[in-house]
Amino acid sequence: MFLRVKDKRKTIAILSTLIIAIILVWLMFMPKDMVVDGSGEKNKEGVPGSGIASNTTDTTSKALTGTDKRIVKGTINVTPTIDYKELEKDESLKTLMENRKKDLGIQKSLDMIVKSDESFIVGASKVSMREILEKAFTRSGEVYQEEISSSGESVPKKIKEYGIHVVKSGDNIWNIHFNILKEYYSHKNILVSSKADEPMDMGMSSGVGKILKFSETMVIIYNLIDRQVTEDINLLEPLSKIVVYNMDEVFSLLEEINYDTVDKIQFDGKNIWIPAKKLNNTKN
Repeated sequence: MFLRVKDKRKTIAILSTLIIAIILVWLMFMPKDMVVDGSGEKNKEGVPGSGIASNTTDTTSKALTGTDKRIVKGTINVTPTIDYKELEKDESLKTLMENRKKDLGIQKSLDMIVKSDESFIVGASKVSMREILEKAFTRSGEVYQEEISSSGESVPKKIKEYGIHVVKSGDNIWNIHFNILKEYYSHKNILVSSKADEPMDMGMSSGVGKILKFSETMVIIYNLIDRQVTEDINLLEPLSKIVVYNMDEVFSLLEEINYDTVDKIQFDGKNIWIPAKKLNNTKN
């Protein structure tokens, strides 16, 4: 009996030694990033307090979630490029242009309304409003002012809207101006005669005629082929030139005019004088 008990103890001791050896070997060769926690689940991040930590850092996740403070984030606004030939084909572009024109009360007299931070395409020429404005300001001896956005881009200090008329066969600058003026007043339920721009008695210019002459000093004519601002308003080549209107300036001028007294406007070739509007007296 004594021998049997002794044999059993010996057998248990051997088995225990083998089990311990197996555990030690398994721990030695187990991957460092695959630690088993108390729930039996594999934990790649390591177990707190175990002394075993993950050797990998999920930098991609940090970049996406913004938790890595070393990453500098900035939003770059990608503005649309407006393609003139796609205005009637591209539904989203057509809707965009219709909405912009509707807000200004313009439908037919201008082809596009483009913001000062946008680009557009006419024929084979792609041009940005920034390029046009920089060259126009330089030509007039002024400085085109910009500021740096949070994303590092150079942007205009104020985003403005510009009306673009693409010159077509048979166009002349006078009729282009006149069509805008008529449509503006039509939006205000004022009918402007098609002969309102013709000279009055004794050959004097009508009030509308004076507005149209002054308008010539307000617009930018840009040659898409030479990529230059030009003063040649008579030779307008189809699809090679555009007429650019600062809509803020155009509407500021027209809003100051009382059409009932339009013929009292004075213009000396450079400056225009507009009769002051009468203020309505109201009783409290």
